[in-house]
Amino acid sequence: MLPEEEGPEAVQRATDAGLKLLGIRARTRQELLQALEKKGFAPSVRDAALARLEGWGYLDDTRFGEERAASLLRSGKGPASVLQKLQSHGLSEDAAKGALASATDAVDFDATAAARAVLEKRGLTARPLDEKAWARAARLLSGRGFSEDVIQQLLGEPSLDPSGPDE
Repeated sequence: MLPEEEGPEAVQRATDAGLKLLGIRARTRQELLQALEKKGFAPSVRDAALARLEGWGYLDDTRFGEERAASLLRSGKGPASVLQKLQSHGLSEDAAKGALASATDAVDFDATAAARAVLEKRGLTARPLDEKAWARAARLLSGRGFSEDVIQQLLGEPSLDPSGPDE
């Protein structure tokens, strides 16, 4: 006979705790595993509860990754930022890259257009940028996870002559 902390009642409590967490927001297997561990459930109980949740379709890292990546791309994040966010949720690098690729296709993501939209929202496309504004725009796009190639394509090189063009 199993001790109380590893019996069917413990598995049910862990499953209920997992369902409650999933009711708040979608989570990865790793996130739920950590939450159940923090609540003090034994490893065998955690594994059994997670297996139940996966079997019922409530816990699916592939679906989570694709949906989260699509949401992040639509919100103006660049690919590097999306990968970092997915990995912070506990997805492996390969799973995160696969989710990003699927989401990129699903939302028909164009990095240049998305970066341009970020700049437009901040009012950084209506006028030529001085050196300070160029640096601010480049930091903004870099911080959002856009590649140097996209940044260069949109902003070009910063002016090397701070006095401006010859008159």
